[in-house]
Amino acid sequence: MNILGASALAVAVVGVLSATPGNAAPSSAAPRVKGLVAERVQTQFDRFIVRYKDGAAAPRTQAAIMSSFNTHAQRAGVAGLKMGANGVAVGLTSQYVRKMGVGADVIKLSRKLDAAEANALLAQLRSDPAVAYAEPDLMMQAVDFNPNDNHYGTLQWHYRNVSGAIGAGAPPNSAGGINMPKAWSAAITNAGNTVPTPNGAGVVVAVLDTGYVDHGDLAANIVPGYDFISAYGQDPQNPNVAGDGGGRDADAHDPGDWVDSTMAWCGGSSNSSWHGTHVAGTIAAVTNNAKGVAGVAYNAKVMPVRVLGHCGGLTSDIADAITWASGGTVPGVPVNNDPAEVINMSLGGSGTCLSTSVTQLAINGAISRGTTVVVAAGNNNADASSKTPASCAGVITVGATGVDASRAYYSNYGLNVTLSAPGGGATASGTALDASNVIWSTLNSGTTTPVASADGGDIYAGYVGTSMASPHVAGVVALIQSTAVAAGQPALTPALVRQVLTKTARSFPSAVTPPYPMGVGIVDANAAVLMAKGVVTPDPATVLTNRSARQITVASKSPVFNTTAGSSNLFLLSNVPAGKASINFRTYGGTSTSDVAIYVKRDAAPTTTDYDFKSDKAGTAETVMLTNPAAGNYYVLVVNTKASADEYVLAAF
Repeated sequence: MNILGASALAVAVVGVLSATPGNAAPSSAAPRVKGLVAERVQTQFDRFIVRYKDGAAAPRTQAAIMSSFNTHAQRAGVAGLKMGANGVAVGLTSQYVRKMGVGADVIKLSRKLDAAEANALLAQLRSDPAVAYAEPDLMMQAVDFNPNDNHYGTLQWHYRNVSGAIGAGAPPNSAGGINMPKAWSAAITNAGNTVPTPNGAGVVVAVLDTGYVDHGDLAANIVPGYDFISAYGQDPQNPNVAGDGGGRDADAHDPGDWVDSTMAWCGGSSNSSWHGTHVAGTIAAVTNNAKGVAGVAYNAKVMPVRVLGHCGGLTSDIADAITWASGGTVPGVPVNNDPAEVINMSLGGSGTCLSTSVTQLAINGAISRGTTVVVAAGNNNADASSKTPASCAGVITVGATGVDASRAYYSNYGLNVTLSAPGGGATASGTALDASNVIWSTLNSGTTTPVASADGGDIYAGYVGTSMASPHVAGVVALIQSTAVAAGQPALTPALVRQVLTKTARSFPSAVTPPYPMGVGIVDANAAVLMAKGVVTPDPATVLTNRSARQITVASKSPVFNTTAGSSNLFLLSNVPAGKASINFRTYGGTSTSDVAIYVKRDAAPTTTDYDFKSDKAGTAETVMLTNPAAGNYYVLVVNTKASADEYVLAAF
């Protein structure tokens, strides 16, 4: 990375909106939104599900099942006649409806039971030793969360998607969205509504950026951060990087990062970007407050960590900020007592992230402390392997897609990209930008220094860039973590977070499949949240050590691997550093009848149909050679095309 090469990764700003609740974008349709659908409380029940245990004592035929059910209804005191509201006595009969795929039986009653009657019937059914379980067949309602933030309904296309439909109805219906309403609803209904709404609750996301500007649609979700810019007055060539009159301190406010003629050392001129505030709004803008925009993880907290000032930021400052934000120790800086579970870095510079670089070492430390690091791929329309931190090992590198779900024209690409997210751009990855295809978020009206909220400082603006894609993923990581904890699971390790993201990403639409590698697909917030509700276990991969062969032996020896025809074994070479000339994956040995094939994939377990590289020749001498490999984790699937034994698998870089 260049000394001052780290810069915010936004391409352009398209229009601004005031914070006035009813203000819509120019030429956009009036907001069409609905609030949170209130869940109806069911008070009457006429359908029940009963599953009998396997065993001779359980009824098997429909007649036997209905006889047993009616007996329990009589014992529960709900059978016979009951006076209806019209004064007419109504009897209770039952009807067999169907057998479910899980083996349970659905039974319908001729009249509705009230809650007390239903509970009595269920208690009686559950007391039967032959009954595995019994429950009411409840009526469910759609609970997609569509917040009432006024710009959500007309501008935030990147949160909602309609498969195969582009621009259907209001701008939010897009092939490029991340399935946000269903994700919010899935989190709300987590654990049977017995826990507080997660949606990021309890999770801190550190935004390493330009700092933040006070904004009414964001302030409630800001927690104390730190200003790590140390360049002020210390470098005669770069005298005003900080711009706030001092070095490192506990005030992470953004004083502005404008560039003018006095800053000839970095060239050009520009207004202040308020970049960190825009990124923070995507992650955790206050939501369902009838104004502005919605945040991906609206119950999470944002920790602003200022690392970018006039013309950029120093690598050393950024590395220290990574360490501090994740709970590590930085000399001269107070201990961070509330470290972040997620770090977002929508910044980057030129140069490959070498294994010995301070950025990589800081990232290694953050990951070891349990912090997931999400970074932008960069906006150079180039391979991300030549950018830092996009090429660092262990990070989740995010490419940008447009409204139509194809690669945004500016987005970096390559094997370093883990997955993609909306960054803004017109359909078919065109360069035309307008209000309907950019990423809208919180901003400030000041051109150089910030304008106070009371003086009209709070605005919303549309930006595009991988800077805008990365916080979508960081926000989803916050959703994953809060959902896992709310469901009674431990917080996920960074490796498991990556596994959830890559396994649940939705494929690029076939019509717009990116011509360059853009990761496994587009982040799917709903699928990720649903997976995080359950127990997430690591991929069952056997660890490979650099230049150390593993023998795949017959079952009578140790370790035990699958050796029969059609079986397979998964191996993992983890934390391959950037800057290596090549990696060689190969198999050899075996018997005269052995035959294997190998499949290799970065950052996710391959299959025989989903892989980055493969070798499938006759025999066991298979080789996959990668030149200038991207940093990361490499999975190797060895498939026994024929019954095979005593072959070896080796990875060397």
